[in-house]
Formats: sequence, structure tokens, C-alpha cells
Amino acid sequence: MLENARPFSSKCQFVCAIVLIVTIIEIYTIQEWESARYGQNPIYQRHPYKRPLNTQDYRFDLENVPTSPPEKTSSLSSESKSNDLTLPEQPLPPTSSPDETHSLSSESKIKDLPKQATPTPELAKPVQLYLSLKDQLEEHLKNATEKKIILVWVPMFGVKEKLQVDPNICGNCEITYDHSKISDEKTGAVLFHFDRTNKNNMPSTRNPKHLYVYWVIESSATLKVVRGQNLKFETDFHFNDTMTYRRDSGIYQNYDHANALDRIFASGVTPEKLLKEKTKLAVAVVSNCGYTPGARTRMKMLKELKSLGFGLDGFGGCFPGGRSFANGKSRGADDFYNAVRKYKFYFSFENSFHCKDYISEKFFNNAIDSLAVPVVWGGTKADYTAVAPPGSFIYADDFASMKELADYLNYLDSNDTAYMEYLRWVTMKPEQMPQYGRQRSYCQICRVLHGINIDDIYSPKFDESNLQRPLFSDGVAPRTVPNLVDWIYGEDNKECFGR
Repeated sequence: MLENARPFSSKCQFVCAIVLIVTIIEIYTIQEWESARYGQNPIYQRHPYKRPLNTQDYRFDLENVPTSPPEKTSSLSSESKSNDLTLPEQPLPPTSSPDETHSLSSESKIKDLPKQATPTPELAKPVQLYLSLKDQLEEHLKNATEKKIILVWVPMFGVKEKLQVDPNICGNCEITYDHSKISDEKTGAVLFHFDRTNKNNMPSTRNPKHLYVYWVIESSATLKVVRGQNLKFETDFHFNDTMTYRRDSGIYQNYDHANALDRIFASGVTPEKLLKEKTKLAVAVVSNCGYTPGARTRMKMLKELKSLGFGLDGFGGCFPGGRSFANGKSRGADDFYNAVRKYKFYFSFENSFHCKDYISEKFFNNAIDSLAVPVVWGGTKADYTAVAPPGSFIYADDFASMKELADYLNYLDSNDTAYMEYLRWVTMKPEQMPQYGRQRSYCQICRVLHGINIDDIYSPKFDESNLQRPLFSDGVAPRTVPNLVDWIYGEDNKECFGR
């Protein structure tokens, strides 16, 4: 048979060679993909945030979590602790009377914690100034009757909600998505959310009288590292205002629900009443397991707490079966708030580290609005203190290790008097809140269009002796953003991008 076989034709040989080359290329490609997938590719080693997300890598394996603490205390790593910042101290609960104190064992004794009395804070300087200007504000609001139009040219992720502002607080304004309003003489501000802002999605002509507002509430790390935004077009376009979570933004939009604190104060709730509702210890709701370095660090910290035997309930996409929390309802629903309210502590750990002023809904909505004590990580302590109800939170980086943090939370769980000090803010006066009187988002834009710039006083850059613009003006005061990329990236903390 073989002796009678005819030799391959040159055409057949050529086809076989092509098949062999393609096969080699496929094998090489698969190896490269697997190398990148599991982090061996040098590109991914140099830039770990570019590694494809493997949610399973960061999910809890509850079957393998030890039920007793390890022999040695594991300290917070450099990924989760900053040693080079000198920040204001956050008040901690006072020592209880002898008959109320639950002593800690020598292994878990809390050492070197700053002492505190029940917080009775002085009014923040911006709040004092706001109260002194309140009569002028009310007079200008009475005259802010001419309708102004706020045109949302690029809505947030394409969602077009029906929006309106209170004319008694903000002035008379209409909020619209109708692009034809770009030529309406009543239009004063045009908003562009970052996710679809590009050279192909802008008005054909630009009215120099309009405020062109660049809008983003993602952290700087997410914007740069995950989204890959170099902001070149946005900087060259010369937006003349910004709307972000940064306290020094032209228009301020943080994550808290409007008037949430007002509703809490009006409810008449007390720490004693809240304590009776607390039937569970601690909870974390996390769905971003590893898109950012901060998210990965967060999961490591939570996993370490579980390994210490701390009673943390985990929900969200990063925990097995975690989507069952609050009947599957997300924040904003009564079921969610009612479920969180049963816990003493809510872990408000961010997905970014020390990004200036980045404190998300995990703190404001999930914890504070639900009246659980937030245990926080991600922002600087100064950033939390600047916006949080006085004495309301526990700062994770105040503790040398996760074990020390767990010991302290267990101590508070056993000492009602000490625990309730973290809820004492609900009995304070509204004006004792550090952001009292500040308007934000569309309300602040409406004020600006009516010449009311009083909300500038809350910016950390505000200088009463050298005003950037009048607090009250006859028309829209000039606004500029000299360099958007320098402001968003250049003025942020360097560690924001390095974790």
C-alpha cells in the first residue's frame, strides 16, 4: 500500500503548511490568554488593575473560613493603611460607669484609643457664615421668579428621570432633556455626563452665555483606571463648570439623599429607641469584588474579619447567596433600610482609597440613612469628618489591625452606653451638621442661574477675603475650569491611583 502511495502535490503541501501555522498561532494565542487571565503576563503584573475580573477570586469561601481567631494578630497591610497623614481625630465613646462596663480580656483590650465626651460640636465655619447670610439669601430667592432652563444634554448613563427643584429654596427652574432648548433664551446651563461625552455628541454651536457643566460622580481612580478617561477632549473643550462629589467642585453633588437628615431629626428618634431595634451585629453589602485595586483590598479586609470569627453578615454579588438581602431590594427601597436598621454596624468600605472626597452611598444611604453605625474605609479621615454627622462613624484605619477593630466592635456590642454614643448625633440640632444649609446638584445650578452663589462658602477653597465671585450677583457670575485634567487628576491624592 505504502509503496503505491502517490507523493503529496505541491498544492497539498502548501495547504498543510498553512494549517500547521494557524494551529501554532492558536496554541500561542491560548497560552497568552491564559497567562494574562491568571496574572502571569508582565503587562498585567505591572498594571494589576487591567487584569480581567474574576469575581470568584474575591468571593468568600465560607466553608474554609476558620471559626476561631488565628494565633497572631494580622496588621493592616500597606494596601489598607496610610501612615503618612496627620488628620483630625474622630471622637470615640466615653468610658462607661463601673457598673455598666463589660471588661475586655487581656487579649482583646483596646489600647491607646483617644478619649471622648458626648460630642457637642461648635457650628462649622461655613454654617456660621450661612446663618449670617440667611436673610440676604431669602431676599434673593423671593426675586428668583424668572424661569431658567437647565438642559441635560447627556443624561447619566442615558437615564432620563423626571426632575424638578423647589422654587422656594432653589429659584424658578425647569429641567429638560429636550435638545431643541439649546437655542431657547431661557436656557442657562447645559449638562454633560462623562460616559457619553465626546466630540460626536456635542451641540453644533456653543452659546458663550451658557454654563457648560462636566458631570461625573465616579471616583478619580475609577474614571482613570477602569474607564480609561484621559480627559483630553474634555479639557480642550473648556467646560466652564463641574458637577462632582468633590467639595471644591463648582456644583456639588454628593451621594446622600436630599433632606434625609431632616427626616431623621423630624422623626424624634433617640439612641435608646434605636438600640431596641438592633437585633444583629454587622453587615456589608458588596457587589464590586475586584474591578479596582481598592475593591480587592476591601474584600481582603472583610475576609480577614470573617476569619477572625467576627459576626459579619455578607450580601451582594461578592458573597454566596448574597443577593437575597432585603428581599432582593436595593438601596432606596424601604425593605433595604429596614433590613440594615436591624444591624448595629454597617461596613461602608469604598472601592477606592483616599480619592479626595469620594464617600459613596455606602456611607450616606446605606448606613446613615438606615441609622446603623458606619464602619468606614476608603476616604481620608478628614474627608469623612467634613461631611459626616459628628461622632457618627468608626474609622477602620484608626486600628493597627483587623483584629483590634473586631475587638473594639465586639466591645461596643457588649456595652450599650458606649455603642449609643455613635448614635447620639440624632439628638443634635440640624445646624450642628457640617454641611447644614448647603444645596447641591440641580438646586445649586438653579441658584447659580439666578445669581445666587452662596453655596461657594462650603468649598474648602473658599476665601472670604478673596472671593472668586460675588455670593449674590445680578446675573450669572463668570465661572471657569482652567484645566479639567489637572483639577480631577492632578489635585487628587497620589495614593488614589496607586492602590
